Amino acid sequence: MPLFKRAPAADAEGYVATVPVAAVTEDEMTIIRMAGKKVILTRRAGHVYAIDSVCPHGAADLSEGWLRRGRLCCHEHEYCFDVATGLLVWPDDEPYRLRRYDVKEEDGVVKVRPAR
Repeated sequence: MPLFKRAPAADAEGYVATVPVAAVTEDEMTIIRMAGKKVILTRRAGHVYAIDSVCPHGAADLSEGWLRRGRLCCHEHEYCFDVATGLLVWPDDEPYRLRRYDVKEEDGVVKVRPAR
């Protein structure tokens, strides 16, 4: 029995299988670990998004915040981001942007391409 769990192998395009498609529901957070990082998966208007859980404003854990109508809000300073664009929607006068990852759904599995 190995002591350490091996990370799933990436496909030819660099995508890694994460969770079943059914596990990612509309406007809900599904938390995964990938390449040593916590990543938030969510679905909005039928599309799946993968977002780094670290808030770009204050480095808080966004998975402890809330998600409503496609807006992911930080629990520490209430900064809110649009999950589809990654742009900050409140306050609207600062340059912060979510770190997002490429996602695809294939054979009933959500696959995410880690940052290079």
